[in-house]
Amino acid sequence: MDNETLINKYFEKSLSEEEQKQFVLLMETNVDFAKEVSYQKGVKKAITLNERSDLKKKLQSFETSNPKLKSFKIWYAAASIVLLFGVGFYFTQNATSSIYDDYYQSYPNVVAPTVRGEMKEDSKSEAFFEYDNGNYKKSLELFSKIYDSENVDYALFYKGLSLMELEKTKDAIVTFKQFDLSKNNAFTPFVKWYLALSYLKENQKEKAIPLLKSLTETDNPQQEMAKKLLSELE
Repeated sequence: MDNETLINKYFEKSLSEEEQKQFVLLMETNVDFAKEVSYQKGVKKAITLNERSDLKKKLQSFETSNPKLKSFKIWYAAASIVLLFGVGFYFTQNATSSIYDDYYQSYPNVVAPTVRGEMKEDSKSEAFFEYDNGNYKKSLELFSKIYDSENVDYALFYKGLSLMELEKTKDAIVTFKQFDLSKNNAFTPFVKWYLALSYLKENQKEKAIPLLKSLTETDNPQQEMAKKLLSELE
């Protein structure tokens, strides 16, 4: 099976067990393949943002045609005046947090992709099933248990990702810092990337920059994104 078809089936969640193994192997060994998966993930996010933009326009149209919303507008305007005095401070303190929003993308399950019509009865499959379905509180609980009992890298990585999805970036930082970056395995560049983003979310740019610089110095799936982000920060 060609790589394009394999990637399409991954996003459709229709991988067979053999295809799943092939996908995981390519993500770990083929930099170009991993970059393409990351790129398509970004495209799908962009499509979602466009859909949200269309929804916003529809809501604005609805607002114009509904006089009952006028009282809400008056309240909103009054609140805006009060908030205006804090705008300068807010944007100064949250500049790096805004960059985080521009660059953050949910990382896909590349370890044990959910196969359509199949649900295995083991903790690893259950954890990834919850993660795939956006049940991050549950996936956090399960990955935490797996890491505590098995000390495996994938569980630590997806525990951190689950925390990020729950917007618990301080806890995510603590989790990612437990990862041994000297291993330089398939997870290493992504741990560096998401740890750097977590630092930016917490307005700690000085801690994010060294991680991003290290990503630009070697060939890895996040190299180009790290270069782009660094150019905005420096």
